[in-house]
Amino acid sequence: MTPKPDPDLQQRDALLQTVLRDYFASDNAAILNTIRSQAEYVDLVSGAVLLRQGEAGDDVYFVLSGRLHAFSETESGARKILGEIGRGETIGELALFTGEPRSATIVAVRDTLLVKVTRAMIEHAILQHPEIEMSMMRVVIRRFRQRERERQTPLVPVNICILPVTPGPDAADFARRLRNAQAAMAGPVTVVTADDVVKRFGIAPDHAPEQHNDALAGYIDDIEAQSRAVYLVADGDDTAWTRFCLRHADEVLLLANADHDPGLAAVERACLSPAAPISIARQTLVLLHRTDTKIPVGTTHWLNARPNARHFHIRPQLPADMHRLARIVAGRGIGLVLSGGGARGFAHIGVIKALEEAGIPVDMLGGSSIGAVMGMVLALGRSADEVAAAVRKAFLQHPRGNVTGDYNFIPLVSLIKGARTRSAMTQAVRDATGRDAIDSEDCWTTFFTIASDFSTGSEAVLLRGDLTRNVGASYAIPGALPPVFIGRHMMYDGSTFNNFPVDVMARLGAGRIIGVDLSIDREQLFDIDCVPGTPTLLRDKLKPRAKRRYLLPSVPETMLRSSFITSISKQKEMGKFTDLLFRPRTPECRLLDWSRFDEMVAAGYSQARQVLAGLTDEQREMFR
Repeated sequence: MTPKPDPDLQQRDALLQTVLRDYFASDNAAILNTIRSQAEYVDLVSGAVLLRQGEAGDDVYFVLSGRLHAFSETESGARKILGEIGRGETIGELALFTGEPRSATIVAVRDTLLVKVTRAMIEHAILQHPEIEMSMMRVVIRRFRQRERERQTPLVPVNICILPVTPGPDAADFARRLRNAQAAMAGPVTVVTADDVVKRFGIAPDHAPEQHNDALAGYIDDIEAQSRAVYLVADGDDTAWTRFCLRHADEVLLLANADHDPGLAAVERACLSPAAPISIARQTLVLLHRTDTKIPVGTTHWLNARPNARHFHIRPQLPADMHRLARIVAGRGIGLVLSGGGARGFAHIGVIKALEEAGIPVDMLGGSSIGAVMGMVLALGRSADEVAAAVRKAFLQHPRGNVTGDYNFIPLVSLIKGARTRSAMTQAVRDATGRDAIDSEDCWTTFFTIASDFSTGSEAVLLRGDLTRNVGASYAIPGALPPVFIGRHMMYDGSTFNNFPVDVMARLGAGRIIGVDLSIDREQLFDIDCVPGTPTLLRDKLKPRAKRRYLLPSVPETMLRSSFITSISKQKEMGKFTDLLFRPRTPECRLLDWSRFDEMVAAGYSQARQVLAGLTDEQREMFR
């Protein structure tokens, strides 16, 4: 009797044939059969290492299903993700051609099926069919070009496990809502629940015998091949179906009712414990809020329990919130980066207003120095007009006068006491949230600020902790304003190290980056030979500005400008890596001249309107 063909082997063979045909761009059956005849299948579970950086080896691997990450590793063990490798891609061609050690460590993110092809097999195939060598070289060249890019594209998950970790959330309903929000922008999205498995196989996944696992994996692979994304809706408990979803996930959305206990759920302790996790996929905490929630609170407790998870605050009944999450998960999240620039920073408000009128949303926010101040109110969920009103109140209507006018009589640490700026920021938070203080992680929109860590001589990216403290650290001009202390580290103005943190926004996963760069191209020349004495300067100050001979910056202005100098060259480079760049043509202005509010806002608005009017339909579609 002729034995029945193994359906799982047939499915693997069909996958391999498809991958080889696409890779070699050929339907030549002889080429495919040459490789298929000796290929070796390799199964990896989530977290398994395929190759290690520095190892010798010249085998090539074809990915039939699953997802892997490529890491570069330093001597200290630090890892940097170089990219993702998914269905139809290959691993190891570089070592095949050069004989050099492996250039990266390759780890399976989820259960992955590969085929190993030896160097001898490839050389034999090339001898028989020389044309395939050119196809392989094209792949190597493309990979080199991707690595040379200064700004890497965000890692985009395909299989996403949606795991409820508190009572209350309807994970299937949430998945369908997210699918509806994402499908409009990124192609077909499929939701798979345990009920779908019952309908397909006639048996619940929790009761499926072991031999059904490959069939179920093949079922998900087939869906993945036809979908832009697959949402695997897990149970809220440690079940076989939950474990299957986790093993086949590129990302895990931890769905939580924000009003519940922030501690780890039993399913998290059982399946995602750092000691022995079922999945090493990125974890994203999605905190669900009532529609009438004014501001999230207590987020730090959720994150302390899940230190490796990123998080987002969502009101499921608000379409804008669901679309924000859908864009971010699909790698299309829109990040807005606001640079420093003193009083010219008011131009940010005009740009924000123009973006709002154009219907361009902001999913992630980051700023340095005055850009951090402007971004703070927007991150609290305020409209452009509300941002303008809050900033006007803080800088022009402070009850004690000039917000930076509280000078120290004896400036032992700083020229300005900074008490007025602190009270102004506190009042802005109180007006927006009804609370005296919140943490940065409580903002509706993901928000970071940049500070300069003088304790370590490095840049500090502030994503957590007291919001007004973090913003205060970002604009603490060295010598002009007192430093801010965070965790025993002394922090000053972020513009010293990174005045336009586009690179930080890219690292946080924004797929589209909008930047507002306030750097000045024009030179400021002085027609004097040396600084005159104090009496001469005082007499000159008493004249109308148009008749003054010595238009020199004040001491605080000089300190602020000097803090920019070290990051100016980097700031100009960062503009190249934005998808939409605004450079408002602001009138000449002293850096601490807050009275120029209306002029600067108008300049930002005018230039932004011009830029937006010049966008093509295709460019506009990038920001929807």
